[in-house]
Amino acid sequence: MEGIVRELAREIRENQVRDKYRPIAFSEYLEMVFADPRLVRNAYQRLYDMILSHGTHIAKVQEKEVIRYNFFDDPFTGGEDAVFGIDEALKNLVDTFHAAAKGLGPDRRVILLHGPVATSKSTIGRLLRKGLDEYSKIEDGRLYTFEWDVSDLEDEPNDTVPCPIFEEPLRLISPEGRQKLLAELNRVFREKYHGEYTLRVEGDLCPKCRFYFNRFMRLYEDDLEKVLKHITVRRLLLSEKDRKGIATFEPKDKKNQDEEELTGGMNWRLVQVYGSDSDPRAFNYDGELCVANRGLFDGEELLKLQEEFLYDFLHATQEHVIKPKKNPRIDIDTVILGRTNNPEYRRVKANERMEAFNDRTRKIDIPYVLRESDEEKIYRKFFGKTTRVAGKHIAPHTLHMAALWAILTRLDEPTGDITMVQKAKLYNGEAIPNRNIDLKKLRDEAKDEGFFGISPRYVIDMISKALVNDTEGCINPYRVLAMLEDNLTHHSAIDENRLDEYKEYIELAKEELSAICQEEVRRVISHNPDELREVGQKYLDHVMAYLNDEKVEDRYTGEEIEPDEEFMRSIEKQIGVTEAQKDDFRQEISNWISERARKGEPFNPEQNDRLRKALEKKLWEDKKHNINFTAMVSDKTTDPEHKRRKAEWIERLKQEFAYCDVCAENVIVHAGAEVAREELEERERA
Repeated sequence: MEGIVRELAREIRENQVRDKYRPIAFSEYLEMVFADPRLVRNAYQRLYDMILSHGTHIAKVQEKEVIRYNFFDDPFTGGEDAVFGIDEALKNLVDTFHAAAKGLGPDRRVILLHGPVATSKSTIGRLLRKGLDEYSKIEDGRLYTFEWDVSDLEDEPNDTVPCPIFEEPLRLISPEGRQKLLAELNRVFREKYHGEYTLRVEGDLCPKCRFYFNRFMRLYEDDLEKVLKHITVRRLLLSEKDRKGIATFEPKDKKNQDEEELTGGMNWRLVQVYGSDSDPRAFNYDGELCVANRGLFDGEELLKLQEEFLYDFLHATQEHVIKPKKNPRIDIDTVILGRTNNPEYRRVKANERMEAFNDRTRKIDIPYVLRESDEEKIYRKFFGKTTRVAGKHIAPHTLHMAALWAILTRLDEPTGDITMVQKAKLYNGEAIPNRNIDLKKLRDEAKDEGFFGISPRYVIDMISKALVNDTEGCINPYRVLAMLEDNLTHHSAIDENRLDEYKEYIELAKEELSAICQEEVRRVISHNPDELREVGQKYLDHVMAYLNDEKVEDRYTGEEIEPDEEFMRSIEKQIGVTEAQKDDFRQEISNWISERARKGEPFNPEQNDRLRKALEKKLWEDKKHNINFTAMVSDKTTDPEHKRRKAEWIERLKQEFAYCDVCAENVIVHAGAEVAREELEERERA
């Protein structure tokens, strides 16, 4: 047992910040600052550098390349708080931090994350808080504060008094001397670190530190060198839990709001000790804006505060000061981040009495995700990346179809000759065969997309409900879509005026799902590599002859015959290639073959997605009439051949598409019913 404790103690020691407790003289701190001027960065500069420290990469979003900041992939908890699908909004946010780091204006604003519910606004705030916490522990993110040695003062109950708001030690130097020092520091910063902003240490000491500073200056007759002997510099580790440099704030009942929550208030016990309620030593510097000094103030639903309460932010943003009752103004250095939804934002925006506050906000729009793949990633965060959750199997396309429906509710009806589902696919980066659509124009026509519709929370709740109610050990997309539809009227956050639309989108998702399921069943039934290669080679022979205006040698008779136009069209029509487009498609296939030949790669139709799909559909059309689906999928069939073939299909669905026995059998039954219905319709038309 002692060995276990010893090992745990060793691990704790090894993981500690190296100079966490080391006392540093002020003169030594100055040497450290000249060695690494980054130590004196202000809150915005440190936050911006923290984000960049995790690196970037280029992401392609709807035919545009945007910078993706790795920080928002959540490097702290393995992606638990990763943010997906809003890269442009995140870039806008980081650009705002960048401008603030340079002192170009946003550093004197409330940065207000604005958007519908469940758009990751709180997650972004949580990531920034975690990021600063971790960054302050590493070498590149170091920052320091100080404490006073007051053991020589008779009326002080303690030997040391830490700065209550964790100030930068250079504030102990007069503004004039500080400017000379900063001029040299910025020179070193540019040369050594290629700094793209100017280091700034603004403001005066807090009232409590100013009290001790003045007292020692009187004691030593303005000998600063002797005063600084009473200063010990300490490493500052930003921590939300320890209330050091990171503060969160949530509005309470309007009747109970008190400005002291932001600015701090009097400690009446100490008032009795020091004899005055204006003595700075009798003040509690525990307001959230004091706690957030040197780091981040993160306000939840900030605009729900009373008007009078919001006035505290006017000076905190524009002048970087707060004014507590019966105390001098306190200079602060903090990033002020707020979050709000659209109704609250519109209410405050329309209030003429809030003009000054509105003028001091920088709104960053955080919309809903508009790409299916990103929406599905959000669900994966909750349900994991495996196909099993709480002992239940999640059938293929379950999360995908739920994501598609959610996206449809957030889109405007498109103009022109495209459907809502096609629009969603275009936004997801998928191509619409044989169509050339101006995606930018499509987006420009719908500026409000992403600020209405269904939130991810509702979808996640319904998937969870389906999992709980499942009795077969597997939930499929049809069951989840039904759950989404049946519970619409019971969800208070859903716009009742759009219920009919939402139900229509359920049907669109079902149609898309049916097509996908049939495609997969078709593939497991008709996908034979040898047959695929044989038909593909025949198609290629006829295409090359057609393009070169030559004839084809019949494999069986040896005769020279014309390229079989009917055969080629029977394949091309399977993927919607029109008569007018056939030459372009054939040339595309020819170019692909030529490219493979140059690389010494053999012909393999499975390597070309469009050609593979066309050939598989052709083989399916040739085979489906010879399959008795009614007998094949019947539970009562006794034909061993039927059972064998069905078992083969189920096994292939499991291996290739991650179905389980339950959902594989269900999808075969569904696809069989669809084929039977299509054949009946064909006979009726005939």
